[in-house]
Amino acid sequence: MHTLLKAATIAGAALALAASGISKESKLQTGFLNKSYQRNGKEYRYVVYVPRGYDAAKKWPAIMFLHGYGECGTDGWKPVAQGIGTAVLWDADKWPFIIVIPQKTIPGSEWEQHDDVVMKTLSLTREQYSVDPHRIYLTGLSQGGHGTWVEGSMHTDIWAAIAPICGYPGAAFTTDPVPGGGKPFTGSVDDLATKLKGMPVWAFHGEADSVVPVQHTKDLVAAINAKGGSAKQTLYPGIDHNSWDKAYREENLPAWFLQHTR
Repeated sequence: MHTLLKAATIAGAALALAASGISKESKLQTGFLNKSYQRNGKEYRYVVYVPRGYDAAKKWPAIMFLHGYGECGTDGWKPVAQGIGTAVLWDADKWPFIIVIPQKTIPGSEWEQHDDVVMKTLSLTREQYSVDPHRIYLTGLSQGGHGTWVEGSMHTDIWAAIAPICGYPGAAFTTDPVPGGGKPFTGSVDDLATKLKGMPVWAFHGEADSVVPVQHTKDLVAAINAKGGSAKQTLYPGIDHNSWDKAYREENLPAWFLQHTR
């Protein structure tokens, strides 16, 4: 009887130790990690990518990625399937960044209407991981390209550089209300250029884009440079709306980001 009790006690202690070990190990998890937070009784899901070699003893550069229309929802995972997420899966060594991937819940809205989500997920990531405050970058595609232009102009004190892909200036998707959210951007190309003239910008667009005309990127880059900025653009001949695969996989965007500090 005593032997059984002793064995049970040892087994219980072993389980407790194992649980403790799992708990400690979970803090060191890397890869694409499922995250969430609660606000007003509602759960907001997002993903954080943590490089395999992550070490909290040093400061890491970070990227905020804003997805497009098709990845909206509440599952938290769809945004990983397009754009920067797949580029990381193809070549993780090329992306030594902590990457924050929030999800916009309402397709018929713009990212600036969800500015609280963008800032909250960034804030939580900075609390949980060792992020270099001088090397935080912003990029996104389509609706997220628009979000990169606008969120970039709204928080010039945060981003060290931005990379909008097939984006546009004016709010185009505002059919659905965002309860408690912000207002869609109603300014002009000149308004964005004024705020972004001191921001390092590398914009991408397919010249055959049938969804978002390439002229939007041309106009924004030209307007920034006319104000003394140094924005650059890469245009892909014959490429339709999906210019993000080429931008994220073929260009040396990670190295360009790392050239810039705030």
